[in-house]
Amino acid sequence: MKRKYDYQLLIGESNPLPKFPNLLDAALDEFCAKKYEEASLNEILKKSGMSKGSFYHHFGDKYGLYLAIIDLIVKKKVSYFFPVLQEKSDESGGFFNALRDVMKSTMNFMLPVDERLQHLFSRLMEESTEFRERLYEFFPYYDYSRAFYEYIQKAIASGEIDDRYSPEFVVGIIEIVFSNLYKLVSSSDPKEILDAAIKAVDMMERGIGGKKG
Repeated sequence: MKRKYDYQLLIGESNPLPKFPNLLDAALDEFCAKKYEEASLNEILKKSGMSKGSFYHHFGDKYGLYLAIIDLIVKKKVSYFFPVLQEKSDESGGFFNALRDVMKSTMNFMLPVDERLQHLFSRLMEESTEFRERLYEFFPYYDYSRAFYEYIQKAIASGEIDDRYSPEFVVGIIEIVFSNLYKLVSSSDPKEILDAAIKAVDMMERGIGGKKG
């Protein structure tokens, strides 16, 4: 009987994929060219030169490999996202403007690093809702709570966010909105995704923002 693989081993610091650059390169090519179900694991292994035994030991199956790639993309976005958020929040534009600027900057950052990463993240929007929701379960609060808390507290103290709402509540709202952006767009076009994200921030600002004037 085949042992059930623990996909949590592929998330965060324990993700083994960075140790196998040839596998990552081959997988990005395959998953960018085809939807998940159509992508060939045999083709990926053939191009990477990795044996099936080693692959199944480290990643479990094709889904595990896909999950490991998405984890790397999320980490890249998060590692860039929060330092920029801090920089923008320290400027005079305010929390919501900082949030908009960071989303634009993150989109522009991902493309030069490896266009395939952004392409794959966009292609994810073309997968079935069931597949996406299963995948997103592994990234419910990827450091959002810890990183946002300080900035939200400052925004509440300054009156930019209505003090009726706790930092925990605001973090939850932000996470729910951005983890479900795919439900607000009809394609994988990065511009459409960014536009939806900006509109979501506009709605949040009007809904939880402090009274002005």
